[in-house]
Amino acid sequence: MASADVDLIKRRNPLERVMAAHGVKLQRRGGRFVGCCPFHQEQHPSLVVYQDTRSFYCFGCRASGDVIDFVRRKEGIDFKEALRRLGDGAGPEPQRKITDPRLTVDDHLILAAACDLYHEALLQHGPALRYLEGRGIGIPIVRRCRLGYSDGRSLRPFLQRHRLSLRRAAQMGLLRKDGSEILAGRVIIPELRGGQCAWMAGRALDERRLKYLGLSLPKPILGYERVRGQHRVFVTEGAFDYLTGVNWNLSICALLGTHVRAERLVFLQRAREVVLIFDNDGPGQDAAADLASTVGDRAQILRLPEGVKDLSELATHPDGRASFFQLLRDLRGAGEEVGHASAQ
Repeated sequence: MASADVDLIKRRNPLERVMAAHGVKLQRRGGRFVGCCPFHQEQHPSLVVYQDTRSFYCFGCRASGDVIDFVRRKEGIDFKEALRRLGDGAGPEPQRKITDPRLTVDDHLILAAACDLYHEALLQHGPALRYLEGRGIGIPIVRRCRLGYSDGRSLRPFLQRHRLSLRRAAQMGLLRKDGSEILAGRVIIPELRGGQCAWMAGRALDERRLKYLGLSLPKPILGYERVRGQHRVFVTEGAFDYLTGVNWNLSICALLGTHVRAERLVFLQRAREVVLIFDNDGPGQDAAADLASTVGDRAQILRLPEGVKDLSELATHPDGRASFFQLLRDLRGAGEEVGHASAQ
């Protein structure tokens, strides 16, 4: 590969962003970033990322280099494989959609800090854990999905200690102008991409409040990485329906609503089978029918038992899981019968 192509790969993959995607928590210090080195155990940051030279150096273990060196060392791969994983930079600069702006490094750091804080708060908050348990969500899923809880008072000082922007946190929908937390008193459901938080929503424990609040950032497909490239995909509406599906080991995602633009469904193109599990009411079933017509013959609508509102409610029934998989077997059997009849 030509040196110009290697330089282009480096420009397209800022070192601090790649490190953040690999779980390295960085703090901005003027024109550089500092953090704990991932290559040795330490409690005090000795890793420095220099933006002007696009390089890093650890004053503890003396690890150093550029973004390619970092990926090689972190993932235990050679130079060629590191280039492949970072992406071939020989083509034109990729266009960014206005509807899906790229998060900055500072955005990633703020989201990572909030996600970590909320997750640890949930593990210490009995009422929120009992609420989740009552909806069929136990500790394994809490940890797996890094669910959290906002106590309403800890985020601002936490961000200040880590020298992260309170103004940007407010713009993202985490804080109000007075520093109070917008998601206070809510169970937090984050959308994880590459193990890092890219968005989050809060579900109110108090049923008298607005049920869900999300960040001001563009709303994603919740669980995108669980379904990307899968041959069989389950699609549902809400966040707790999604968590139920994760608990049942389904390749599931949630649209976080009933209507979604066609261009956001590109991730379904490789799926051979798309099972739609929408709310068991008029609007939900109408939306499922609309989406099925968009997806085409690959789509099947799984109808929940009479009197069951949605998938998360089914999970609270003693035989909910067994009922779901029986419905799924019946659905597949019906589909096979239709296909057999069509062939004749």
